Amino acid sequence: MASRRPDITTDMGRGNPGSPKRFTSQEEIDYSIENRGYQDARNLAPITDVTTDGPIPADIPRDMIKFNIKVIDPENPLNAEMLVFRAYLDDISDSYKAGYNSYKYNGRAENFYTYNEFDRSISFKFRIQAQSRQEMKPLYQKLNYLVAQTAPQYKNGRMRAKYNRLTIGDWINEVPGFFESINLNWKGAYSWEIDSEEQLGSDGIRMNQLPQNLDVDCSFKPIHDFAPENSKDSPFILPHRGGIDTAQNWLISDSTSNLLSSLGTFGS
Repeated sequence: MASRRPDITTDMGRGNPGSPKRFTSQEEIDYSIENRGYQDARNLAPITDVTTDGPIPADIPRDMIKFNIKVIDPENPLNAEMLVFRAYLDDISDSYKAGYNSYKYNGRAENFYTYNEFDRSISFKFRIQAQSRQEMKPLYQKLNYLVAQTAPQYKNGRMRAKYNRLTIGDWINEVPGFFESINLNWKGAYSWEIDSEEQLGSDGIRMNQLPQNLDVDCSFKPIHDFAPENSKDSPFILPHRGGIDTAQNWLISDSTSNLLSSLGTFGS
């Protein structure tokens, strides 16, 4: 029996922004009245405490494509805070680079090479889009924490980085690393929240004048939890963690001996 195709409005919690609104006595739309069931549940999801290696909590609304960022707790790498965004993805680039040392020998015209280094860079762009005023606060709280990942954390007077795990589908699945840059871009066609900062809505939310749409451009540097090597078992673009089913392990061998302990990777 064929499975039913998920409905993005009901199954994925995106809601229906074109649904009827409640009206005031003057027959004007009151946008401050919460229109339950018609909002984007994923935008409404707050910053959530999770375990680093565990599956996505059941109360987090699904999306067609998994898209989330885990902020690792450096004091206890088994704990994390998860940021979930709707997967309005515009662009993904996954770049692999090999570096070689070149040598010249007397009597030979060509160069000779020895392997020197490996590097990988990931960049992606996505869009935030609030469909109701109630979504603006949790959406901007998550975005604010996301851009904070480029800043250091201070401990005992010293700076240290916060590591993250990035998930975009199963292509980039729980990949550890850090954000090199995050750029926020507003376009002229994007609307702003223009509700007066002095006005307190009937929903009790005092709005800030912020864009309802923004483009987010991220550059992410992976720090793999396995030894990158030329092997059939190196899980560069195949999932191997994050609560996946054993049937999703498409690596050649049943065991990946080159995987290292993530606890050692994130130890301070």
